[in-house]
Amino acid sequence: MLMTFALLLTQIAWGAETDEKAVRQKLAGVWKGFTVEGRGENPNRGPVKLELRITEQEIAGLEFKGTNIVDHGKGGYTLDLSQNPARLDAAKASERGRKQEYVGIYSLEGDTLKWCVSPQKARPETFETKKGQFLLILKRQPDGK
Repeated sequence: MLMTFALLLTQIAWGAETDEKAVRQKLAGVWKGFTVEGRGENPNRGPVKLELRITEQEIAGLEFKGTNIVDHGKGGYTLDLSQNPARLDAAKASERGRKQEYVGIYSLEGDTLKWCVSPQKARPETFETKKGQFLLILKRQPDGK
């Protein structure tokens, strides 16, 4: 019986690892969109235009301000698929080595990624822009362009 329980735990752990790998593969790509107001009632516009390049290991961010491009750097990310909504947390180090963490929740529906994130310690509980958190609505770009 103990052997059966150990085998079951191994299968559960392996399944979770496989699911995370599959999700990371689904997230990989170029995503463009905006930080949006409220709950994203107008998903195709917002105060900040963004591009995220996501690989299976890291996220790189660019912000478009008119003709200027602001490089927000890149860093690793973690997923917690056991939560509802699922969690996506990212971290990066500044040029001076200072670490910045972003805690968030996300949903991926087809080619639309919603990521509600906060640079604070408090994780968002809802998908909306409000004090201390912002909602990104991004569309996958075909062929990574």
